[in-house]
Amino acid sequence: MILLGLESDNRGPATMRGLGPPRAAWLGAAVGLAYNLKLHQNRSREKYANGDSDSDERLGRRAWWVLVILDRWHAISTSSPLLIPDSSVVLVPEDHVLLGSVPFHVARLSCILGHLAEAFTASDEAVSAALRNPFVSKLLRGELERFRESVGGIWGSQNLLHVAYHHVKLLVLRHDPTSEPHQLLGPASRIVTMLASPNTPITPLNHHFAALALVTLADLAEAQETREDAWKGIQQLADALEQRRGIATAEDSFGWDRAIKDLITRRKMDRIGGPGCGPPDIPPGHGSLQHLAELAVGERSPRDTTGLLRIKQLDTETLQRHGYLGSILL
Repeated sequence: MILLGLESDNRGPATMRGLGPPRAAWLGAAVGLAYNLKLHQNRSREKYANGDSDSDERLGRRAWWVLVILDRWHAISTSSPLLIPDSSVVLVPEDHVLLGSVPFHVARLSCILGHLAEAFTASDEAVSAALRNPFVSKLLRGELERFRESVGGIWGSQNLLHVAYHHVKLLVLRHDPTSEPHQLLGPASRIVTMLASPNTPITPLNHHFAALALVTLADLAEAQETREDAWKGIQQLADALEQRRGIATAEDSFGWDRAIKDLITRRKMDRIGGPGCGPPDIPPGHGSLQHLAELAVGERSPRDTTGLLRIKQLDTETLQRHGYLGSILL
């Protein structure tokens, strides 16, 4: 059952391009089997807290939460509806011991992702538009900070929890219309740095971390104020992939590592002279006849207080429509 869920990601790029059964079919089969086994039902908590650590109840509970986590990350990364509703997702205190400290808190973060995914895929435009409201975004950031405060005791020793937290934070910021480029650069750069660290374990979520960080850094590389640091992050991610850190698929596969490498290659080609691209350090429009005319009459392009060109508004519609995994395949 868990292998079916993992297989949905291993074959992700190919199936999202229409080759073979869709990813949701693999994950849906696993969820359907879990429903058939009644793993979604909350059973007696005493069975989780006492008895054999490998009892059927405990193994079933762990398997259920693995599927819940995979479902939430699949939904937010592909802009797909949840397969497991919130009504079947309830963490109880006994789950902390049953799952372990880090998986328990990753499950908590996954529940936040589930709320975001539901809003992104809602048919009611008013619900989806609410996420772009700065006040709603502020509440979401506040919820994340309360989460951060609640895990202070283990915060300094768990890279997986760090990178998952910054991933969710970056998603919230990407959908906040008031976010500044430097606010996005911080968590994106931290994600890449932690993926390159040997202390960060290889997990089925690592390609999610890498994909969102890359999509964000690629956008930030278009702005003069964040261009240099964004390209440093992109190169660091490329180096991490070459060293086999951060992505769990094989080098010769058509998995997510290959899709991420291909996007990095395309961006580098654009930077050094792809169609329609100027030199990397010259903002678009500078040197054109229109720009020279503006200089002649004393006009200037809009600038911020640092004198650098401000970044154009980040494309949140593509992320909301395709998800960050879908975006790297466009």
